[in-house]
Amino acid sequence: MNCSKLLACFLACIPLLVHAQNSGQISGKIVDSVSGKPLSLATVSVFTAADTTLVTYRLSNDGGDFKVTGLPLSKQLRVIVSYSGYAVYRQEFSLTAEKSELNTGTVALVTNANTLDEVLVIAERPPVVVKRDTIEFNASAFKTLPSALVEDLLKKLPGVQLDADVNITVNGKKVNRIMVDGKDFFGGDPKMATRNLPANVIEKIQVVEDKEDAEQNPDKPKSDIGQVINLKLKKDVKKGWFGKAYAGGGTDERYETGGIINTFRDTLQLSLLGFANNLNKAGFGFNDIRSLGGFDRSGINSITSTSGGGLSVNGISFGGIGEGVQTSAGGGFNLNTEFKKNITLNGQYFYGQTRNDITELNSRKQFLGDTILTTTQKREEVQKTFNHRFGMGLKWRIDSLTRLEFRPGLVISDQESNRLTNISTESNKDGLLNQSNNRQQVNGHNVNYNHSLTLNKTFRKKGRSLNVYNYLYNDATGSDQYNNVLNTFYPTGSTTLDQLRDRDLVTTQVTLNTMYYEPISKSLSLRLAYLLNYTVNKDDLSTFNKNGGNGKYDQINPLLTNNIERTNLRNTAAGSLIWKYKALTVTATGNLLWLDLSNKFISAGKEVPMHYTYFLPGLYVNWKIFNVSYDKSITPPSLSDIQPVADNTNPLYINKGNPDLLPAERHNVSFSFFKNIPQQSLLLTGYLNGSFTNNGVIRSRTIDANGIQTTMPVNSDDIYSIYSNLYFNKQFKLNKSFQFTIGAGYNVNYNRNLILINNRKSATTTIDANPYVSGGINWKDKIEWNIAYTRGYNKTRYESNDFTDLDVNRHSLNTDIVLRWPKGIVWESNLNYRYNSQVAPGMPKSVALLGAGVTFLFLKEDKGQLKLSVSDLLNQNTSIFRYAADNYINDRQINVLQRYFMLTFTYNIRSFKGGKVGGSQKTFFFL
Repeated sequence: MNCSKLLACFLACIPLLVHAQNSGQISGKIVDSVSGKPLSLATVSVFTAADTTLVTYRLSNDGGDFKVTGLPLSKQLRVIVSYSGYAVYRQEFSLTAEKSELNTGTVALVTNANTLDEVLVIAERPPVVVKRDTIEFNASAFKTLPSALVEDLLKKLPGVQLDADVNITVNGKKVNRIMVDGKDFFGGDPKMATRNLPANVIEKIQVVEDKEDAEQNPDKPKSDIGQVINLKLKKDVKKGWFGKAYAGGGTDERYETGGIINTFRDTLQLSLLGFANNLNKAGFGFNDIRSLGGFDRSGINSITSTSGGGLSVNGISFGGIGEGVQTSAGGGFNLNTEFKKNITLNGQYFYGQTRNDITELNSRKQFLGDTILTTTQKREEVQKTFNHRFGMGLKWRIDSLTRLEFRPGLVISDQESNRLTNISTESNKDGLLNQSNNRQQVNGHNVNYNHSLTLNKTFRKKGRSLNVYNYLYNDATGSDQYNNVLNTFYPTGSTTLDQLRDRDLVTTQVTLNTMYYEPISKSLSLRLAYLLNYTVNKDDLSTFNKNGGNGKYDQINPLLTNNIERTNLRNTAAGSLIWKYKALTVTATGNLLWLDLSNKFISAGKEVPMHYTYFLPGLYVNWKIFNVSYDKSITPPSLSDIQPVADNTNPLYINKGNPDLLPAERHNVSFSFFKNIPQQSLLLTGYLNGSFTNNGVIRSRTIDANGIQTTMPVNSDDIYSIYSNLYFNKQFKLNKSFQFTIGAGYNVNYNRNLILINNRKSATTTIDANPYVSGGINWKDKIEWNIAYTRGYNKTRYESNDFTDLDVNRHSLNTDIVLRWPKGIVWESNLNYRYNSQVAPGMPKSVALLGAGVTFLFLKEDKGQLKLSVSDLLNQNTSIFRYAADNYINDRQINVLQRYFMLTFTYNIRSFKGGKVGGSQKTFFFL
């Protein structure tokens, strides 16, 4: 069965499942007893009358109407209608096959000063309560497995979405922080609590607007303000420690091991972690690293992740990043504590190391009129990295109106690489043009320091605030690159290259931003800002030829040696007017930018100063669910693009710089909408963005008769791109046992660019479209099934007949199933199927990656887990990519892990106790 038929069968089953579960229903309308106005978002809960077990629930809509479906027949039930500030309404009823529907008519609620907790017995507490700007979930109403974490609990809450990286949204709004009992938990990182706290210690989940986000961004539309989740622990849970440890071994000498230990005692929070594996994956997920590694508290500057689970944060690899087959290891700690006077301090250290063994085959076909050039490249390489990361964070709430935050970080890393590359180029007309044997060795060292300092001051007058932000960044990178190359050209002969390329790059950046917000009236406010950015880039490049007499690289090559320094000073004065009228917010901005650039070519004794003045307008409109924006930006060329010395380390593909490049001017226009209907668990979002660039950078390319390619950046106008996406998601919770989700959407990229090859210029347009559908089923947490299908289209068209139009089409299907039966045993399987009908000859058109595993749960609260798994059961795993760009189609194949079996034991540490700290309570308990 192909992908589309399988998905069609899944979607066809949904109406049958809905019909099977909809046995009976109750409906009505909820209003205020005095005014008669409908009450929106009132909670309607249905319990069994005998034991007050929750059957299901719904929220009333904007008109106060409600309908609760999927109710059992021939059973005494009780409906509870609750709304904050009103007395509770109760009614018992029973449905039969003959009378399966009940209409309560209009339910008039009477105001009551008591809280819901005071008027409701514990067993009748509603699953969801809306209190003005707070949504409160009763955790006990959402059943989870004994071993479930907060993440599993959140997935069951209406309106709550968790993506693949466990980023959380509630009713479509992003969750910025998670707190526990009103206090930051391990720096407030959402992933820390969701992946580590057990669900059975939570009493309530409260969702409120992030007041800090609102304070720092007074003119931010309310729909864009993030949210905070507060987890209220049960009364007997006040202190504890938790974590996990795992170890596993498998076939082909595969292994994995790791451990995380965390403790929280009042205001002290401490975490330790360590891991090692040769499975091409991170020792921990991104969620664990952000929280347990402390990166979210000490600052994240860069994140790299892969679909296979690899992760790198701030340049430190935690495994699975890079090419080929990887072995990785690391360890570190994080400390987070709160002092008196509202001061919070955290510190962190982490060490990571990786080794990548790479075998690559690359085939590129270039189309030039009736000439086709085929370049084949084979690469064997070993890469090693060693990283140290130090971080700290200081938060100080000076008073109720003033906050100060300081975050410094230091990264020290070393890299080693040994590579052998064999390259050949042939023409469909002239046959073999060249061959190259290139041996390369690189030793590098990097030191990076950065810090941010933020002062936020609000005033007694509502809407008035002052924000001051300072950022310092210093990065020093040194590398020694040795190249020994033998090139053979047909029929002209051969050349050799034996050189050392010694390069030192230093970047220093200082940023100071000051913003002041002043309300002029209830509907109009003013924002004034000054932004200073000063950047110095240094590129000291020296190339040495090998001395035949002593074998040392001590003969300077002046043609490939240059020292360049660039200073970039940006001064911006900005003003904005923000006008609000009911649901409409309009922000008009005007930025005056003074840009001073100075390029010093020290080796040539030449300095080229440049001064530019720009006016950068902006307009932002927010109305209900819609957002429209326009802005203009200026981007100077990169230092590498203006370096006049050629990079000849691959003599068959030479890169040159262009000192005459101008800054790029880009206009950006965007439109988005967001619609969330919590009563129906329905989410719909859309986004459209267009960018139009003048003086954009393209690469001019020449190809000579020997197949040698030389590129150089040049400015070009009329470059634009359009991106659009649409996403739809609907959750169906028919009763407490059964729920399913359906989703659909697309993302489309449309780009217009220019290519310049051998003085042949052509406009080129590329459209890349990826429509997709998805679905999922959950029955009592015993059966979970998820499926997603994506169809990919990539079409490239040229205005000039000198180039050939290109098409790449692809299919992908991802599905996974989990079966928790019998008790204590979990079966799981996942399939990743990819199909491409247009791969290069000799490469497979389809790849099916099938994984499976069985987990045995034992010990108290299922703390012990023994898992037997197999990766790539069909032994088909291949890393093959095809893409089209400029005038070529590129096929790339790289070595990957194939089939192996693994047996892994995991122990989950979760112990929560009350009482005093000290005495018999030690800091750590393990196994």
